[in-house]
Amino acid sequence: MHLWIRERTLKFFESTLVHHLKTTTMKSNILGKFSLAILIMVWMVGNANGQKSSVLWKVSGNGLEKESYIFGTIHIICKSDFLMDERILSAFEKTDKLIMELDMSDPELQTKMQQVSINPNMKNIQGEMDEPMADALDEFLTKNYGAGLAQLGVLKPFVLSSMVLLKVLPCAEIESYEGFFTSKASEAGIPVSGLETVEFQVGIFDQIPQDLQLKELGKLLTDEESDKDLQNMMSAYLTEDIEAMDKVMNSEGMMSEYRSVLLDDRNKSWVPKMGEAMHNNSVFVAVGAGHLGGESGVISLLRKAGYSVDPVKQEEKIPALQN
Repeated sequence: MHLWIRERTLKFFESTLVHHLKTTTMKSNILGKFSLAILIMVWMVGNANGQKSSVLWKVSGNGLEKESYIFGTIHIICKSDFLMDERILSAFEKTDKLIMELDMSDPELQTKMQQVSINPNMKNIQGEMDEPMADALDEFLTKNYGAGLAQLGVLKPFVLSSMVLLKVLPCAEIESYEGFFTSKASEAGIPVSGLETVEFQVGIFDQIPQDLQLKELGKLLTDEESDKDLQNMMSAYLTEDIEAMDKVMNSEGMMSEYRSVLLDDRNKSWVPKMGEAMHNNSVFVAVGAGHLGGESGVISLLRKAGYSVDPVKQEEKIPALQN
């Protein structure tokens, strides 16, 4: 994953932890191992729901001078499974601006991330867990990151969940669509912007009870179905079966209970921003695939706003720009 591999984006909240880590026996190379974990849980909630079988959609009509495109990402994926083809690349190359959930080109993003990754007053959540779960998490973190809850328990629950997810994938190298497109935008010299801020995204989890977040974290550690669900989700994404992703992600738990906060309300706030950006420019919007489908999904909301939104299948090619 570019966001894990590339130096600049590899260490989003590394320096936040430096002072804390200096007081422990942890090796410095642990920092690189869980950099960006804070983003994964926020992004993972955006990969469900669907409209037909495609992850790439063309937006036109309603007074738009140029066509724009919406691409559904999955924010954590093995490099060997990274879905990229001529259809997606040609759509991106036609556009004048890249919009993502966060502006990954923001030079202040690392600092902002550092400020929101730690519990208030450096509180360690180890005491908030039941003993079996605390022991299981401590063992997992020590084995995979070289430090246990005594050091890492100051991180917010969803960050710890993200760190667990990083190790669940059956691969050594992880790829990122956000990192890929950010690099492409930099090479092409096109601007990048975000639909939300880091503070807003992290604030989403402040609206969800901590005990529920800890319960979800426990499932990742002890529920064998969690691995199966993740594999099923990856398979559904690679076949662009958005409906199957919906069944995996939204069947129960935190997602179904807090769907409006995690998905629907955000979609409603995004559509006017997308419309404004697309008015005079061809825009490539890359957001979690879960934000695309359903009655309150981006596709449906754009159609209700008067736009034509059509799936671009793998066999279709994007016409070249005409001079």
